[in-house]
Amino acid sequence: MALPAGQKRLALRLLNLEAEYTVLTAINPTTRTYEEDARIKELDFLCLAHSLPSEVKNNVLEYYIPGLEPVNIADPANHTRPTWCTDDEAEFLYWRHTRFIFRTDDLTRTNLDNKINAAQTFIQNILRSTTHPARLFYMQPKKKIIFEIYLKIDLSIGGAAEIDDENLEALWRLLELLDGEMGHLQLKFIWKNDANLNDVSAATKREVAANNSGPFVAIEQNLLTIVLAAARHYTTCMHAPATINSIKRRA
Repeated sequence: MALPAGQKRLALRLLNLEAEYTVLTAINPTTRTYEEDARIKELDFLCLAHSLPSEVKNNVLEYYIPGLEPVNIADPANHTRPTWCTDDEAEFLYWRHTRFIFRTDDLTRTNLDNKINAAQTFIQNILRSTTHPARLFYMQPKKKIIFEIYLKIDLSIGGAAEIDDENLEALWRLLELLDGEMGHLQLKFIWKNDANLNDVSAATKREVAANNSGPFVAIEQNLLTIVLAAARHYTTCMHAPATINSIKRRA
């Protein structure tokens, strides 16, 4: 099964692979190497995978393209469609198929407010807008935002892993912007080697029990249970009647 040319080109752009595909397919087929032919076939496969249901598509693409970064909603520059989205259909598909993340690996007390303000604008104008061209508000299942909770540990000296206060505060504030709808969040727990505070490269991070497998599944499940319970309680407090005082809200 092959995609129509227009859909393939759009998929390549969404995957940030258009330039590579253009270069490879411009090579004379009679002089292409085995590796170049294999790469073209792999890119064709990725384009097909991009048309699969989102829950399948994301797993396939994350496996084949681990460096494919989701769009950071905490950066206002990402709140407008890319320049190559020259028509409404391309914009619709871009917002529908692009993964979103609230970046927390570079989160500090200094930039927390700016990140939350940017996320609020994104949520109001794009994610939960009933008039935005992509109609993300009506998607089922809900369009998700990846939120990473970092378990920081300095491997050079050992010790217990810690979660920064800013990391959890950002989660609660983002949940408030989403009106308590946890269905919009995809939580991930990340081991972070904090020996160098300024290093946020992929080499310093590793997901806890990625794909619910490995030796740390129990740790991930316990962390998830704790965070979800706290989130549900926080949501209950948010929606409590205004006549209830703040102490009873948090009881």
